[in-house]
Amino acid sequence: MTINILLIKQSGAAVQDLGVQVAEHFYNYMFSHFPEVRPMFPGDMSEQRVRLFNSVILIATNIDTLEVLVPYLKELGVGHIKYDTRPEHYPIVGKSLLNTLKHFLGAAWTQEMAESWIEAYNLASTICIEAAYEAMAPSRFVPVTIDDVPPAV
Repeated sequence: MTINILLIKQSGAAVQDLGVQVAEHFYNYMFSHFPEVRPMFPGDMSEQRVRLFNSVILIATNIDTLEVLVPYLKELGVGHIKYDTRPEHYPIVGKSLLNTLKHFLGAAWTQEMAESWIEAYNLASTICIEAAYEAMAPSRFVPVTIDDVPPAV
């Protein structure tokens, strides 16, 4: 299956006017179905909802603009290192996103749209994970030496 760019863009445009209620539904779904990830998030989710919603819209809008999308996804992957995001968290987010889109798109949510979003999400996740792995690569480790310690007095 290939990504149907038109369907991704159409579905992104369809939820864009709904605002952060989309993100609110996403997090409610995720936390109720995958409560183990709740501690990774702040108590006040206001800012987080806005960031998630903006990310979804940016990805849907730029699905065919790789020079915008790929650097954004790499930065997103590296940025999530500080939250201890691991590869096994990405399917949780993907399932929550797909169920949220299905909820808001209703009858417009087709098999082809679902397959396109699955392909797009899996590609985006792979880019994020690979960027995080590269940023955390053991080869980047520089051992501490005696020169890093103040001299004894």
